Amino acid sequence: MIPRTVLGWKRLALATGIVIIFLVAGIAIFIWSGFYNVAATREHFAITTWILEKLRRQSVETRSYFVEAPPPLDDPDRVHLGAAHFEGGCAPCHGRPGDPVDAIVSGMLPPPPPLAGAVAHQTPEEVFWIVKHGLKYTGMPAWPAQGRHDEVWALTAFLKQLPGGTAADYQQLSGRDRLPPEPREDLTQGSDTVALTQCIRCHDDAAQETLSALVPRLAGQSPAFLLRALAEYAAGTRPSGIMEPVAENLDEREMRELAAYYAGLETRPPPAGNRLDADSVERGRVIAVNGDARSGIPPCLACHSRNRAAAFPSLAGQHAAYIAGQLRLWQEGGRDMTGYGQIMATVARRLTDEQISDVAAYFSSLPPAAEPDSPSSSTETGR
Repeated sequence: MIPRTVLGWKRLALATGIVIIFLVAGIAIFIWSGFYNVAATREHFAITTWILEKLRRQSVETRSYFVEAPPPLDDPDRVHLGAAHFEGGCAPCHGRPGDPVDAIVSGMLPPPPPLAGAVAHQTPEEVFWIVKHGLKYTGMPAWPAQGRHDEVWALTAFLKQLPGGTAADYQQLSGRDRLPPEPREDLTQGSDTVALTQCIRCHDDAAQETLSALVPRLAGQSPAFLLRALAEYAAGTRPSGIMEPVAENLDEREMRELAAYYAGLETRPPPAGNRLDADSVERGRVIAVNGDARSGIPPCLACHSRNRAAAFPSLAGQHAAYIAGQLRLWQEGGRDMTGYGQIMATVARRLTDEQISDVAAYFSSLPPAAEPDSPSSSTETGR
């Protein structure tokens, strides 16, 4: 005789199996019947919406615990850079202060939210994670250059300031107030007007400085260098979530015209308000002229001097923050996908943090008109 307890367990197992079979069959019929309406004109079932939103919130919160500590998010240069990218890459879907979300985009399900309210209660780490990785089934894309944490933090810095900002604040932060109401004469001679008016939201031109010290000065750079940079951005061999989308929409003619325009601009003196430590500048000068043989660091001026090759950039008068940021990017392996990038990555990995700051300070202090010669032809070598 089979004990009652065993019979009870068998009946329970049988009943459970039957329930599971019917449940699976019901789900299969539901899926294959096409009963569930996937149109964006119909809301999800309330339970579906709750599950998706809860899952999304918990997933973001959990993964944000593993995000690196943020850099200073109140840095004006970082905020300006993030705002400028928001204008070009985010505002078309999320709107901007003073402008509603586009009517076409509002037809998405879920619709992209106005971000001022969406990020108000999220931590910087949560915002960073969403910006970097995107969100499935929402239309929110991942950052195009996954290794560019510096760019993701810039957008995060702006987004965390967005809730308290006004439309006027946004115009100034994003560079929209830098755009001329009508095309200026210097923007229509030998250049594509539309492309240029987007460039000058961030970069320098004949009338104004760069929007941020994290944005490079382009005036007076050689056409060969500028064309190479644009081509590398377009090909994805110089990763940048900010510049790749811009460059890949330019054809070769536009690239050449932009390169010629910026190469023809007069260079500016060192950035106004440059607060550079004199000792740091001098230490940087020594490295630039002599290198550091013990660490295998060649003189910077061997390539970045007045008589440099056309494919190399001029660094004189460049923003110290930009130079230092690029050197650290090379250190981290974020710019080593080209032959030129591999050369610089090798050098940058031999520099200490102090040496990076010193070299950046030295070059930023130089007036472009007084750019030194290479060590082989400079009288400074023997100092």
